[in-house]
Amino acid sequence: MNYIDLHSDTITMLRYPKEDLQNNRRMVKISALQQGGAMIQCFSDFVPTGHYPKPLREISWKTFQRIADKKDALLALHADCLMPVLDTEDIVLCRDIGKIGVIFTSEDLGVIGSDLKKIDRVYRRGVRIASLTWNHENDLGFPNSKKAWVMQKGLKPFGLQAVRRMNELGIVVDVSHLSDGGFWDVIHYSKKPVAATHSNCRALAGHPRNLTDEMIKALADKGGVMGLNFAPAFLSERGDGRSLIQDMVRHAHHIRNVGGSDVLAIGTDFDGIRGKLEIADPSGMTRLFDALKKSGFPESDIENMFYRNVLRVLKENW
Repeated sequence: MNYIDLHSDTITMLRYPKEDLQNNRRMVKISALQQGGAMIQCFSDFVPTGHYPKPLREISWKTFQRIADKKDALLALHADCLMPVLDTEDIVLCRDIGKIGVIFTSEDLGVIGSDLKKIDRVYRRGVRIASLTWNHENDLGFPNSKKAWVMQKGLKPFGLQAVRRMNELGIVVDVSHLSDGGFWDVIHYSKKPVAATHSNCRALAGHPRNLTDEMIKALADKGGVMGLNFAPAFLSERGDGRSLIQDMVRHAHHIRNVGGSDVLAIGTDFDGIRGKLEIADPSGMTRLFDALKKSGFPESDIENMFYRNVLRVLKENW
């Protein structure tokens, strides 16, 4: 079974000079991707802009560029088994030649500041999926929060301009870190299907990054997808730091019951999560497939979740 993972932080987290995508201390390695059946792995450029004081936020743009350079170097180093995916033709090509596709994503488009032209530069660096915020307010909008007054706030005028330009270029808008108000603005203003790359169900685990049933329905109606996040706090409220396959299956059933099988996807958040993980790296993805099948999921729905739905969203954006 092949799969597409919409979110991991591995490339950003490779901080030691001799680390690459095969020899590292992280969750994602090429051998594990191959063992698990990865078709496409999304690697995020994670730069939390809000950590920088406003006078120093130009640093976040330079950090984005540095991580993009690292991505290019790693793809060149591993060109025998990895291939950048920039358009629909690349998806077909990487499957034909037996390589794992790599999609570069941005976690917090706040790196562009208030300069709309930088979205084009982000696109030229290979980004094809981007979240508008991380967990801080930026020039585009407001983040998820436990504070109701923050969650009610939507996109700023510059954020609406950014969504329009992303649609024009072919960058999938990622709503996973947005406030609820920002989510609804994206649903209303985006002309193309969007993604919640690594979010689960708020009805089952009350994390503010998870989606309500109303949001899941709206995302499905928009033709979008939501990637199942493997983080313990997104899967349950036990508070024991365990990420269990049974909880993943429970969320997948809930998503399908609320929004249908076409909204299902996977967004592990590998190398951005901690805890006691039953699926601790990509090699364990077959365990999720087997558990879903055993729970009564038709194989066609599992295929939708594992790769078909994401392929559709990418093609409709590109």
